[in-house]
Amino acid sequence: MVERLLRRAALTVAAVILLLAGSPALAQGTFAPGSTCFAADPDNAGFVVLARDRARWSCDLRDWSIKAERVVLRFDLSQAQQADAKSLTTQLTLFKTMTLTAVDRTGQTATVAYAPEDLRLASNGWLMSAALPRLDGQPIAVWAEISEPRNLSMLIGARLGPDQPQSGQPELVELFVALLCGLLIVPFVYNIAFYRVLRERFLLWHATVVLCMFVHIIASSGLVNRLVAITAAQVSMLSVFSWSIGMAAAGAFIINLVEDEKLDSWHARTMNVISALVLASTFFYLFASGPLRPFSTPVYVSSFYPVLAFFTLLMVTALHRGSRAIRFQIVAWLPMMAVGSYRALANLGQLGMDLESLLAQHFAIAFEVVITSLGVADRFMTIKRQRDRALAETHELAQEVERDELTGLLNRRLVGQRFDRLFAAGFDTMAVIDLDHFKRINDTQGHAVGDEVLRQVASALMPDENTLAVRMGGEEFMLLLRGGNAVARAEHRRRAITARVTAQVPGLGFPVTASMGLVSQPRNSSANSDFGTLYAHCDRLLYEAKRAGRNRTMSERIMRFGEPADGQDLAAPSPAIAS
Repeated sequence: MVERLLRRAALTVAAVILLLAGSPALAQGTFAPGSTCFAADPDNAGFVVLARDRARWSCDLRDWSIKAERVVLRFDLSQAQQADAKSLTTQLTLFKTMTLTAVDRTGQTATVAYAPEDLRLASNGWLMSAALPRLDGQPIAVWAEISEPRNLSMLIGARLGPDQPQSGQPELVELFVALLCGLLIVPFVYNIAFYRVLRERFLLWHATVVLCMFVHIIASSGLVNRLVAITAAQVSMLSVFSWSIGMAAAGAFIINLVEDEKLDSWHARTMNVISALVLASTFFYLFASGPLRPFSTPVYVSSFYPVLAFFTLLMVTALHRGSRAIRFQIVAWLPMMAVGSYRALANLGQLGMDLESLLAQHFAIAFEVVITSLGVADRFMTIKRQRDRALAETHELAQEVERDELTGLLNRRLVGQRFDRLFAAGFDTMAVIDLDHFKRINDTQGHAVGDEVLRQVASALMPDENTLAVRMGGEEFMLLLRGGNAVARAEHRRRAITARVTAQVPGLGFPVTASMGLVSQPRNSSANSDFGTLYAHCDRLLYEAKRAGRNRTMSERIMRFGEPADGQDLAAPSPAIAS
C-alpha cells in the first residue's frame, strides 16, 4: 500500500511537470490518433522519460517484444474512441504488475495499479480486463506499464473499450461451449463403462484425454469463471496443464489402441520421452523467471510441434501396416492438428490472436472426441469378437480334452497338444504347483485321505474362462492364465490350497502347503514359447522354491530383447514367500 501511494505521488508530480510543459502536446506528440505503440523500458525509466523520446516507440506489431522485464503500451485515442474508453481488455496471460495511467485534454492524469488477481476474467473468452482510472474529462491518451509479461499476446491483444460486465445472462457462445462440454461427458462415462467389461488400457487413456479436454475447454473458454471464483494464474494453470496432460494421454491412447504389430516398441518409448518434454515445458512456461522468462512461451508452444510430428508418424506407419483403428484417429485429429498449428503460431505472436480461432479449437476438440469415441467403439467390438472366438475355442477345448478322473481337471497330454492354440488365445502365463511333503499324508493318513486332499486342491485352483487348471500327475498341478494380474491370481490360488484343505479335510494335524514355479511370457516376446520349454522353466523354478524352503513362489518374466523391464527376467528369479 505504501509503495502504491508513493508511486501515485510520483506520477502526480510528473503529471504537473507535463502540464506546465504543455502535456496535451506531449501526450499526443507525433503519434497518430487511434494508434497503439510499444516501448521497452528495461531501465524502469517510466513513461515521462519514454514519452519525450519518439525513437524508443514502435507502432509496428512486428517490433514488439517481451524480452525487457518492463514494457509500456501507449494508446492515443481518436475522437470516436474517447467516449468508450472505460477499460483495457487483453488476452489472459501471466504477468507481475500492471499500472494504467490516463490523461485528458486539460493535462489531468489518474493512475491505478493492478496485480494479476485484481483483473476481471471474461466468461466468454480467453480475456481479462482492468478498469481505466477515472478522470473529470474524457481521456485522450492511456498508457499501460506492464512488468514481466509472460506472453506477447497480452500486448498484441490489448484494446480499450467499454467496461466489461461482471455477470449477466450467458451469451450465445457460452451456451455453445457449455453444450460441447456436456457432449464430452458422454464418451467419458462410456469409456469407464466399457473398461469394466473389456480390461483394455486404451479405454482408460481415452477417458483421461476426454477429461483433460473437458477441463481445457472449461478453462480456456472462460466458462470456469461462471462456476467458481478463480484468478488469472489459476485459470492459466488449469488450461496449460490440462492441454499438456491431454496431449501426453492422447499419445499413450494411440499407442495402446492400435492393433498388435502395427507399431513397434520404440514408438511407445519415443512417445514417453516426448510427453515428458511437453510436461517439462509446461512447468517452464508457468514458472520460468528472470532472463529465462522471455523464452517461456516459445519453449512451451514449440514443444507441441514434435508431438504433432510424431502423431503424424504414428498414423502413417499404422495405416501403412493395415491398421483399421488408426483410420478413425486420422479423421479425428486432422482438424485439431490444423487449428493447433495455427494457434501455436498465434501464441508466438506471428498471426495475432482472435477468439474465433479459440472457438474453432473448442469445436475441433469436440470433433476429435466424438470421432475417436466411434473408433473406440469399433475397436471394442473387434476385440470383443476376437475374445468371443477365443472363448468359444477354449470352451470347445475344455469339452474335447480328456479330464483327470480323480480331480476333474484337464489332462496334461491334450493340453500339451493344444498349447499353441491356448497361447495364441492369450494364455501366456504358466505356473507349476507341487504339494509340499504330500507323501507324509499318504503314509500317515492313507491314500483315501490323500485323494480327498487332491480333490480339494483342484477346487482351490478355481479354474474359469481366464484360468485353466491341469493335473500333471501325482501331487503336481499346472495353471495356465491370461489377462491382467495373472501372477497375483496364480499366487492367490496357491495360497488358497492351505485354507481349502484345512477346512474340508479335518484331522490332518498339519497344514498342507504348496510350492510354485511361474513363468510369464508376453505373446510379442521373441523367446521360444512351446509347451516343453516353458514347462522346463517352471519346473526349474519350482525346484528352486523347494530348495529355498517350500511354501513359496519363484517367478520369472520372459521379455523381448530391449523391452523395458516390468518383471523379473530369466537371469534373476525373485521369490514371493507365502505367509
